[in-house]
Amino acid sequence: MKTFFTICLLFCMTTISFAAEPATTVYDGAVLTEDVTWSGSILINGSVVVAPQATLRIDPGTVVRFAASAAQGHPNLVIQGRLNAAGSAERPVVLTSDRSKPVRGSWGGIVFLSTEKRNVLEQCRIEFAEIAIDVRFSTVALKAVTIMQARTALLSHDGIVQMTGSTVLDSDTGIELYDSEFDGRDTTVDSCQRGAVLYKSMVALSSFTFMNNQQTGLVLDECRMKISGGYFSGNTVGVRIKGGEGQITMTRFLRNKQTALHLSRSRIKITRCLFAENLQEALRIEDGRALVLNNAFISNGGFNLFNAGREVVSAHQNWWGTKDALLIRQKISDESQDKNTGTVLIFPWLNEKPPLMP
Repeated sequence: MKTFFTICLLFCMTTISFAAEPATTVYDGAVLTEDVTWSGSILINGSVVVAPQATLRIDPGTVVRFAASAAQGHPNLVIQGRLNAAGSAERPVVLTSDRSKPVRGSWGGIVFLSTEKRNVLEQCRIEFAEIAIDVRFSTVALKAVTIMQARTALLSHDGIVQMTGSTVLDSDTGIELYDSEFDGRDTTVDSCQRGAVLYKSMVALSSFTFMNNQQTGLVLDECRMKISGGYFSGNTVGVRIKGGEGQITMTRFLRNKQTALHLSRSRIKITRCLFAENLQEALRIEDGRALVLNNAFISNGGFNLFNAGREVVSAHQNWWGTKDALLIRQKISDESQDKNTGTVLIFPWLNEKPPLMP
């Protein structure tokens, strides 16, 4: 179920149509070899390429529309030089489809190709793209950017991406990274099919929210990670981590429909996190020598901690929602219930919720 915030945001954005606005500038396939500034209403037929020596600046309030072309495929904006799209809260830069009734994939997106220059998008809205931001061996900073109703909102191969104060909404895949560096802060991924899927990347997430995603909020595969101040709520699976190493701290896992946090062969330190009211397992571990310390587990529908591997799990000094030893043990699955699995070491445990919780 979409949140009231999500419904309001979708209504406000989708009821505004730019298709009927007359274009002040029209590009019918072009290569920009010198610095250019866009303002007003821009219509792009085909694609526009910003050459390596050129900079494209987009002024506040500019609307860039991309016209579909059956012969040429998805129109897009290709950056080999530099892009500086700087809107404002009152006058954001908008990149959208020219169709009267656009849908996901109505145009291509912005492609950054082997540009290590300082590419910045700030106070921008990108909607109805195939891949809204496609980063390939490039560096991009996204500040207060909203990406909605894309097939993939952000894709990076061997890129460096900073994402701050942004929103990814109602897309098939929110964020997909391969062999990249990603620094995300104060950002929300809401109501996507897949929130974020990150492979073999360096990942730092601070105050990052994943909510109401249909499959998984966050998937990390062989990544090095640091997650702090995170919020995972209403996803089918909150977080799934395979391999890799790092830490998760001061993060809330609330009311996810299946497992809140699933670790498989991962070396992860989990501290000062809250697992509450998840419908099934709060934490599932399959080997990897995870450390579970100073967390709180409250009112979860399934086991608080499920050891599905053969290794011993260290889970000392946690609050399990009660002081009753029998009730604590009933919510732990280990070799006491399945001789083919390893032990979970939970004693001594905390007798109250630890301080400094999120």
